[in-house]
Parts: sequence; C-alpha cells; structure tokens
Amino acid sequence: MHLALNEISGTILIPASKSHTQRAYACALLFNGITTIQNPGDSQDEQTALSIIHQLGASIHLQEDATIIHSNGSLAALPSIHCGESGLCTRMFIPILATTTNTYILNGSGSLLKRKMQHIAQFAEALQIQIGSENEYLPLSIQGPIKGSKIVIAGNESSQYLTGLLIALAYTCTKDIHIQVKELVSKPYIDLTIQLLASLGMPIKNEGYHDFYISPSEKQSSTQHITIESDWSSASNFIVLAAIKGKINLHGLNPESVQADKAILNVVTQVGASVQWLPNALQIEANKKKAFSINIMDCPDLFPILCVLAGTCSGTSSISGIHRLVNKESNRLVSCSAMMQQLGIPFDIQDDTIHIEGVAIFKGGPINCYQDHRIAMAASIASVYTQTPIELIGKEAVEKSYPNFYNDLNSLLK
Repeated sequence: MHLALNEISGTILIPASKSHTQRAYACALLFNGITTIQNPGDSQDEQTALSIIHQLGASIHLQEDATIIHSNGSLAALPSIHCGESGLCTRMFIPILATTTNTYILNGSGSLLKRKMQHIAQFAEALQIQIGSENEYLPLSIQGPIKGSKIVIAGNESSQYLTGLLIALAYTCTKDIHIQVKELVSKPYIDLTIQLLASLGMPIKNEGYHDFYISPSEKQSSTQHITIESDWSSASNFIVLAAIKGKINLHGLNPESVQADKAILNVVTQVGASVQWLPNALQIEANKKKAFSINIMDCPDLFPILCVLAGTCSGTSSISGIHRLVNKESNRLVSCSAMMQQLGIPFDIQDDTIHIEGVAIFKGGPINCYQDHRIAMAASIASVYTQTPIELIGKEAVEKSYPNFYNDLNSLLK
C-alpha cells in the first residue's frame, strides 16, 4: 500500500456508529414490544450484539436499511453466551444478564480473551451479584439479580460497565436507584447512553458524572424507534487523511453528536486543516500541519490515528492520558510504538504523556497490526506520507468495526 502515489479527493458516507448500534440492540432486548432500528451497522462487533439478543429471546427481522426487533423484555436462560471480540458487549451485557436469577457463562475469542475485565470483583460486590472468573479474564459466570437502591462503582477503568447498568436498570428497576461512580472515564460514552435512553422516554438524572438517578419507567408504548448516527471513530481516519493530504467530504456525521471521537475535529483545527460544515457534509482539506496537544482520557480510540497525524506535523505534539491504552484490542502503547518505530517517527514517553516529533517523510515496510482494527486503519492512512510502500500484516482486523474501510479508502484515490 502506498497512498503517497495518489491524489486524495472525493466523498465518503461514514458507516453507522458501532457504539450506538450495540446500545440500541441492548435496549431492544429489554423492551417489551417492537423496536425499529434505522441505519444499523454491520461490523463484527455489531453482529455479535445482534446474535446475543437473538440468543436471549429477541426475534430479528432484517430490512434493507433497518432492523426490526420483537422482544417481551425477558431474557431466556442459556448455558453460555459468546461475545466474539467485543469488549463493549462483554461489559455492557454483564449487568443486563444480572437483572435475572439465571446463571450465564460469558465467553469470547481472539484478543478479548487477553483483555482483563478490570474491577469485576468489586463490580459484582457493588451489585450484590455473583461473578466467577479466573484472574478477571473470560470466561465469566454471572448470576443476579441486582440488589440495593444505592450502588457505588468504580469508573476509572471503563465506562462500559456503567453503560450496561444504566440500560439494565432503566428498563427493569421497580424502585428509585442511586448509582454513585468514582473517577469516571470516557464520559462522552455515558452521554451517548443517557441521550439514547432519554430519546426512548427514560431520562436519567446525571449530577457531575458522580451521581446518577434512575426511576421506574412510566413508558406505555408498545413500539420504540432508534436512528443510528454515523461513526466519528471511523470518520477520524479520513479526517486525518484529508488533513495530511487532500480534500474529502464526509456524509452522515452529526455536528451535534456527543460521541467521544468527535474530538478529532479539535485536533485537526489545532493542526491548521480547513474544517467546514457544508449543508450535507463535513469537508476537510489539508493546509498547515502544526503540532498539537490532546488528553485522550475520554477518547483513547483516537490514539493510533493521532500518532500518524503527529508524525506529519512540524514540531512536537503531545498526547496525554496514555494509561488508557493498555487494555484494548492490543496494548496500544506497545503496538503504536512499534508502528511509529517502523515508520521512523521519533517519540518519547514521560509518565502519562507521549511526545511525538514530526518528520519530513515516513519510512515504509512491514507493519504488524496486532489484530487491532484501529492499528490497521491508522497504518493504512500512514502510507499517504511514506517514501516506500507499507505492508500491513493482519489488515483484515478492520472487519471488527469497518468492513468496507478499504473500499472506501480506494474510492478516494485519484
């Protein structure tokens, strides 16, 4: 792959948000009625979530641009549930499964088996449920039900447990619940969860991301409708591509979105790219490439593509909050460091910050994607700035979140 040989221009329709789609499927499972989900995604993680709710008793009807889900709101008893490689599915469904007295075994595959479910014992204690695991790795056994009207949990490792808990209790609680969260990270993902539940008639009171209050639902309708936003995480790769070289129009993005990775717009604005909202598209065009700084505490998924962008900028860029990178599809501090070393990008790690120095041109050669979809996409974009071609080892990892990534990328090559 060697995008440096091509002019970059064109239009991309950004696919559906993986985070939004998976949350919508969880809500559809717990709703007693019919849920219409418009514009759902079709990545591996989204297919995994759909498979889970089908196994748990929801019936699925697929249409060209929508998924219709029938559920009675109860969960079928099953011996085991497979979460594929989806960390969100695993963490989100733990409290959902714990709304019943059934015992479930959660398992997964690939990189998920190497990802520690941090603080799972404390989470189980807070919910007064039973969770069994071997050193906080899958497989996990889960048995509910959730007890208590005040729940205190840690939020410093992941917001995904809280997302699952908010969804679970919004649909099933029979009394007022107060959830107290200590040191919550990835707050925009909780905004996404709360926004979705509010749109479905189940508002949750959020006081400073420390205290969340849930009351029994008064919803009477037998139908609910959800339209899935386009994905800012997927868009970030093309936003950076255009900021480095070219001019790209991106369709489908919501300028008012609360998605965490919308933060990429602030970064490319710092860099000096032209950013313009047209009537039906976001237009990004390369201009200056100045160094930038960002804290990725709330948007760690941006790190791989930010490493690539930083390597093209004049001066030294700083990315802090890098402790959030360890427990992803790969240890992204390790995998991105290996990518930058192969590309010839100088960097220095000091405490919780990485300083990346821009260079005139990247080296090419083989890049190990570490079975990580975001490394594969970032390394692909890096080839727009390489002296020689790059070879992606494990490029198929993009199937996890963006199956059509390479086709969309190729459509921009002139």
